[in-house]
Amino acid sequence: MKRCLNCMEEHEENDRVCPNCGWQEARGPEDALEIGSILEGRYIVGAVRCRGASDYLYVGWDALFLRRVLILEYFPEEGVTRGADGRVEADPGQRDRFLHGLRGLLEDGRKLIMLDDTPGLLNVFAVTEDFGTGYVIMDYPEAKVLAELWQEQRVWEPHKVQELIQKLSSPLAAAHNMGVCHGQIDENHILILPGGDCLLGGFHGDLSAKKPTVSRERQDGIRRDIEALARLAGSMLTGTRRWEQQSLDENLDFMRETMPECIPDALRAVLGIDETRRPGSARRFADLFLDEATIELAQP
Repeated sequence: MKRCLNCMEEHEENDRVCPNCGWQEARGPEDALEIGSILEGRYIVGAVRCRGASDYLYVGWDALFLRRVLILEYFPEEGVTRGADGRVEADPGQRDRFLHGLRGLLEDGRKLIMLDDTPGLLNVFAVTEDFGTGYVIMDYPEAKVLAELWQEQRVWEPHKVQELIQKLSSPLAAAHNMGVCHGQIDENHILILPGGDCLLGGFHGDLSAKKPTVSRERQDGIRRDIEALARLAGSMLTGTRRWEQQSLDENLDFMRETMPECIPDALRAVLGIDETRRPGSARRFADLFLDEATIELAQP
């Protein structure tokens, strides 16, 4: 028997195509870690699930606990190369930036381990370094990536998007309270469980080389996460093409024709030019988006 490195189910040695998922062994993207590579003598790297601006996300297999996992590898789109042995090397002029991003990934990953079993957060099992870079090992539940469902349903009903934002706001706020910002909220880092609940994973914080004060960096990271959540909601409500091709005002005017007023109002508060209206927390944004009045506590 051998294990399919796409779905991680076992099948017969002489099967050329996995009978479970239809995958045929192939090489992934040219600069991705080679399929079948082993991290820390334990985690088998499988097929690429998605490519982010700062990382690769792979399916993997934990040979110790015999379970499927997600493996996030720190690998920025620019400034690094991978050698024939799989090791990641930063370009000389990008080394400080690379090390800063790597340190942030490892520190944030360790904080997320302490949030184990927080509703709405994808559990982080381990953080490790290998092949010259960092890896975050996460749970891989039976779920669909939001991007898959989005292909099936190009435009989402307002109440469905409101429900999603409400469910994502609590785990995001829990991470923010631990000093961890997501940094890349999009449809590829949100998992939808069979019962409709969602899980947020793929945290990677702020990758900027310059670090202002810790409190300022944290507030900037929170703001960017809320903006990303708002842009995701807008794109789901109008369809990606309209959202990207039309101005914010045009999209919000379009929404006002068929959607509750609280939705375009909340999106304008986050994405508009009036900074005094911007919600300071993910929960506050969700309250505005669902038209639920709350008292926003001052951020520490």
